[in-house]
Amino acid sequence: MSDAELQSFQMNFVQMALVFSFTIVGVLAIKTVISKMVRALCDRKPRAGDHDEPSKSY
Repeated sequence: MSDAELQSFQMNFVQMALVFSFTIVGVLAIKTVISKMVRALCDRKPRAGDHDEPSKSY
């Protein structure tokens, strides 16, 4: 293997590693964002119901 081949192989490996790590980070970020949104929606519904009932009774 020549130096040029080794360099190109290393570059390809680095690019693949970067893409792989970015993909993992992206998937994790999307999962956390979705779970936060779902939690916010679930929290909002019962809270809104709780807030509406006392305001009507008063």
